[in-house]
Amino acid sequence: MAFEADLGAAFTDQWHRAPSRWGHPWHAMCSYMAMFPPTIPRVFIDWLTQPGDVVYDPFSGRGTTILEACTSGRIGLGSDANPLAWVLSAAKAAPPSSAGIGKRLHDLRGRLQIVDGSDEAPIIREIFDPYVLGQLLWLRRELSVRRAVDRHFMAVLLGILHMNARRDGTARGLSIPMPNTFAMAPRYVSRYMATHGLRPPKVNVLDMLEARAKALGAASTRRSSGFAWVQDATKAIRYPTRYSRPKLIFASPPYLGVMRYAKMNWLRMWLLGHEPKTIDDCLFGSGSLSKYKHFMTSTLGNLEQVLGRGGRICLVIGDVRHGDRQINLAGEVADACVRSAGLKVDAIIDDRLPVRQKVSRIWGDSKGRATEVDRILLLSRRGTGELPPLPTIQWA
Repeated sequence: MAFEADLGAAFTDQWHRAPSRWGHPWHAMCSYMAMFPPTIPRVFIDWLTQPGDVVYDPFSGRGTTILEACTSGRIGLGSDANPLAWVLSAAKAAPPSSAGIGKRLHDLRGRLQIVDGSDEAPIIREIFDPYVLGQLLWLRRELSVRRAVDRHFMAVLLGILHMNARRDGTARGLSIPMPNTFAMAPRYVSRYMATHGLRPPKVNVLDMLEARAKALGAASTRRSSGFAWVQDATKAIRYPTRYSRPKLIFASPPYLGVMRYAKMNWLRMWLLGHEPKTIDDCLFGSGSLSKYKHFMTSTLGNLEQVLGRGGRICLVIGDVRHGDRQINLAGEVADACVRSAGLKVDAIIDDRLPVRQKVSRIWGDSKGRATEVDRILLLSRRGTGELPPLPTIQWA
């Protein structure tokens, strides 16, 4: 089942009308591959939930859905099998107080040490100035991501670890200039540095951390708190019992063999102390359509088990190019995976994405066209009532 074209257009028009870069500044805390704009979950949160309801994202990524839920008076929960995603999501779900941030920063300044980085891999010593590397190694040892205030600093630090260059070519981040969203491959970095004569910046890491944290601002006192945990969605969901079941599950599951998340974030994984290959081996990344369907069948079965009474599941699934074929993954999931999970399709909403708006445009138009159509698959249990009318969102 799919909406008629005019009704589907009414939905997509809701988030297309939003001002450019709409949303809380914390959405820009750290870039992340395959992130969707915050306007999309916000439409469904406002449409399908009420303040106080739980919204859950089982593929939380950088925590976009969680943050939108919490800032709109809902309880935002999220999980992800990727430890990088957990740090970013948890930082937005349960932020520290402004006073706690200031106190911890003062403490770090008073005890900062420069650690010897001579034992680090050659590529790490290449892209960081020794002074910067020494500070990062100390902070990696000092910050505990189990503490809210330290996790906040780590999330901000991950966001400035590598960034695009300024107009004059100088670095804005802590390493040599790189894309905000992913780290270039080590061998490419070495060649690029040699070709262009790049030198890593020598900066005070805590000064840059404080400046970035201030630019992002503090958590709103009117927002709700949430929670995030590490979870493989194909396994039984370890749903926290202190929260009511979600009225809305909103997520963008992995597509079909599109990317290796940890490999693309190898530098951030280094800071977190994880081996990228080990993490990628735990994440879905197959190019096999049959394996993808099996993955989604398992996932939907687990999500049905935790979905609240009368709740809905919204999945953002993009079309992918597989050889010479353009595959409608949302349609494949609707046909092959939904019924066995005890769910039904309420709607499929098409959203066509201009290539210029896609993160993958940096690889050229041919790669960017791989997911120029996103489809939102809207599901519920059999017997769930009709969808409510779509409200008009006033984008402030």
